[in-house]
Amino acid sequence: MAGWNSIIFEDPTSGHPMLPQVVQVMRCIYTAVNPERPPPFTVDIWWHSLSLSYQVQESGREPSIVILNLREGEPHQPAMDTHFMINLTTMRVHDKFQDHRFPVPQEILPVLGELKEYVRSIVRGRWEAKQAQNRETARRLEKEREEQRNRVQAFCRGLVENGFIDEEDASHFSGDSLHCPVCSAKQTSCNMCKVISCSNGDCEVSSAIPIVQCSNHHNTKFCTSCLELPGSLPRLGKCPMCARWFCSSELQWCIGRPVSNDGTGLSPPNIDVTRLHSARPLSCRTIACVDNIRESGKNGRHCCNARCWSRVGTATCPDCVTQDSFACPCGRYWTCGGCESQAFSASRFITCPGCHRRFCSSSCSYIGTCELCNHVEPCYDCIRDGKSIEEEHTMFMCQGCKGLLCETCSDLDEKTCCRCDQSICKLCAHEEDDSDYPDIVCDQCRASSDDEDMAYGDEDMAYGNYF
Repeated sequence: MAGWNSIIFEDPTSGHPMLPQVVQVMRCIYTAVNPERPPPFTVDIWWHSLSLSYQVQESGREPSIVILNLREGEPHQPAMDTHFMINLTTMRVHDKFQDHRFPVPQEILPVLGELKEYVRSIVRGRWEAKQAQNRETARRLEKEREEQRNRVQAFCRGLVENGFIDEEDASHFSGDSLHCPVCSAKQTSCNMCKVISCSNGDCEVSSAIPIVQCSNHHNTKFCTSCLELPGSLPRLGKCPMCARWFCSSELQWCIGRPVSNDGTGLSPPNIDVTRLHSARPLSCRTIACVDNIRESGKNGRHCCNARCWSRVGTATCPDCVTQDSFACPCGRYWTCGGCESQAFSASRFITCPGCHRRFCSSSCSYIGTCELCNHVEPCYDCIRDGKSIEEEHTMFMCQGCKGLLCETCSDLDEKTCCRCDQSICKLCAHEEDDSDYPDIVCDQCRASSDDEDMAYGDEDMAYGNYF
């Protein structure tokens, strides 16, 4: 049996178009059963909730049965029982409390007819909408089949023109066929242009009309003409290590260094810019291929210059690295050279006053710079080799914040944390009171003290100690 559908009336402010009719029926039934008792005034969620329940014929076009249920709330508990069931098909009332059946009063027959027609209009509307949807689906499928037949015929004509089959073979080839007329393997097609080829890699047709698919996503297939995606990386690429095809996001790429850096900046790989080479996949992301390309020395590196052309791709291949590339001895900073804003990057380098080599300024462990006066100390190699530098300053590391300060800026003898007894710099020293000889506290101890004060404050609030 088909399931029941319901339209519930329990909100007198709902504005439902059938609300006046169901209230009229409810008042009439209650008056007919007990004329001495005032009937319910309207519907509500607690005491008088009505619903139109109906089932639909197997055809889906007409309702098979329509019932108007008059429900009453139970005293002292949030529950409702159905008191009256009005069958709009037989026009009879079932008093479930008394188990008594009787015909509906004549005066509400027209109103019940309106309610039945309302339900019928809903069922008919849904049926017509479904029929329209089915017709649209059938029309779309037929259009797709016709387009597929046209593509198959074009595929067949191309095979005749290229000498793969003759006219007689083509005349017996059905436009609805899903197989290759040369080797009988299944056809395959490009996701973009829908051009058809053979799925058999050994068939000569697949070589004449090449279509490649992702090794991980077999439904992602493109002909070689549709691989290029304007303004972005190609849709698929072939890993040079394992020779398998992957989606662009599954590969490491080098988009090719611009030959001229005039205004190229972070240019997408396929815009009209002259490059050393087109977008080139370097490796897929499998562990074996990553290890193989690293051993071969052809793996890509990530330039630390935020404005480097390679940031639009994923890496810089060895062919695109120029002679002015830079690698800091600390191993954390590398630039490929020849990229826009190289001059800007150079301004962030530190030059050793001893050996005049450059180092990166991003917390380089090979050289230190005073955080107050920017004085540069000799690099680690110069200090280790004992080179004498004119106006050499000793650098100190603050035990509190770990920052570097030169001897002039440090004042280490005057700054000692009164709590942890560490020597601290001017940058992290805090005076705790307004006396002539205030206590000095480091950042770490001060933060610990603030946390304790906050915890005590929370505890006082929890116990209601407001005074």
